[in-house]
Amino acid sequence: MPDDRSNHVEHPTAELEQPFTRLLEFLSPEDSEEAGQLYLILHKKLTGFFKFKGTFDPDADAHETLERAGKRIMEGVDIPDITKYCLGIARYIAMEDRRKVGRETTSLLEFARRQHDNDADQLELITSLMKRCFDELAEDDRDLLNSYCRVSEARARAEHRRQLAERLRASLSGLRVRVARLRQGLDDCVKALIKNY
Repeated sequence: MPDDRSNHVEHPTAELEQPFTRLLEFLSPEDSEEAGQLYLILHKKLTGFFKFKGTFDPDADAHETLERAGKRIMEGVDIPDITKYCLGIARYIAMEDRRKVGRETTSLLEFARRQHDNDADQLELITSLMKRCFDELAEDDRDLLNSYCRVSEARARAEHRRQLAERLRASLSGLRVRVARLRQGLDDCVKALIKNY
């Protein structure tokens, strides 16, 4: 027995085309060419409106407006002036767009705030652990690191480190190696402590 559904095949885009078709019929029931021209004029006006409002995609918003207008026509809504009616829908879509952008901005700001809080918490934790590890160093090693890192200006820093090496009766390269080992030890200490958090 044949399946009755085989006699009723709908075009997949029929449902989407209907509002568009009804809108064209509404614009000019007798002349399809004129309907097409009126549609393009209306679409252009709406695109200009959405550009003025600064929406993300004015062309897509104009299309959405006309589709909604076509659906209202299908529902039998009385529309004395199609341009004014479409501009009313367009204002509503622009308002929806502003709300959506507002929600997205709020979400983005909240995400950024949480990231900042997390980063600040992480930095505070690392600083605290670094101080703990530094305090566990021998007094000579603490003094050396403090002294080595004290001067910030490049020329003064180079001279300061040369004098520090002389005072410790070490070469500059030997001093650098010792400081690098101490720093690596601090880094390893912090990493080991972080695993417990």
